[in-house]
Amino acid sequence: MEKTILDIERLLSRYFIGLMVEILGVVLLDCLGLWLIARIGFPYAMGIAFIAGLLNVIPYVGPIIGEVIGVLLCVILKYGAGVGLDVNIWVFALIVFCIMLATQLIDNFIYQPLIYSTSIKASPLEIFIVLLIAGTIGGVVGMLVAIPAYTVLRVIASRFFYDLKPVKRLMPDIDKENTDALI
Repeated sequence: MEKTILDIERLLSRYFIGLMVEILGVVLLDCLGLWLIARIGFPYAMGIAFIAGLLNVIPYVGPIIGEVIGVLLCVILKYGAGVGLDVNIWVFALIVFCIMLATQLIDNFIYQPLIYSTSIKASPLEIFIVLLIAGTIGGVVGMLVAIPAYTVLRVIASRFFYDLKPVKRLMPDIDKENTDALI
């Protein structure tokens, strides 16, 4: 039982470290894009990117809210403080939107599959299905809790229910005696 608790703690800490890496990756890409391409001042770009990175943690709706807030703040900064590219305000909003959209695409297709598959040892399809089920059952709150809860359930299933066929199918490469491959 003690080993199971340690495994759960280790796996959850890897998940949260992966989450922090993902947030930092989104902040870095958004900040560089806003600073270098949209020509917003570095402190403004860092603040907007930080907001977008934090909101990115909320599955599905978080990135959309982060992009909307980011575009609005950039347009307000351009209109009020005169920072940014010297183009029409609609073109500027489109450029900022494209920068943040490119960051989201990189996050969705590169960061998330790499980070989550290595941090909790689950395939991206598993994670997607878990998020869909949790979103249907619990909404946004369910989606926030989905991956940590699924991680705990995987460890418990690998320790106590490995002899069952569904568990063996989900985790075929785990040795019954040694579940360190999960962690």
